[in-house]
Amino acid sequence: MHKRQSIISSIKNSFDNIHIDEAHSFTSAWSLLLKNNYSFALLDMSLPTFDKTNNNTGGTFRVFGGKEIARKITRRKIETPFMFITQYKNFSEDSSLYSFESLKAELIESYPEQCKGFIYYNNASSEWKDEINNTIKDSIYNADFDS
Repeated sequence: MHKRQSIISSIKNSFDNIHIDEAHSFTSAWSLLLKNNYSFALLDMSLPTFDKTNNNTGGTFRVFGGKEIARKITRRKIETPFMFITQYKNFSEDSSLYSFESLKAELIESYPEQCKGFIYYNNASSEWKDEINNTIKDSIYNADFDS
């Protein structure tokens, strides 16, 4: 099972009546975030610029696509809480190198109100499932009781 399918399956198995919209690229994710008022967003750190098709390879691969979306969310004052997920332990773009831990610390510090976590996805482990599901539960369902 692919990463996206594993994540969606885990979330749907843990929450009844949850609606999930999928975006396959930076552009489609940003478009959905502009058009909808989401309770929560799970952002893949690295993704193609455009949706892949038979005639399109997806354009430039954005190593920090999720980080770019988070920046746009806060600049537009969109209040959706979010969490990052990645299957990479190291990131590089141009001459910048980041470890999973250094990028996690930077993002949590940069977005203290909205960033609810940074998860390492590993298909051989189930830790990520608990992290995602607990964060969604705390962010969405517990927020209903705080109002």
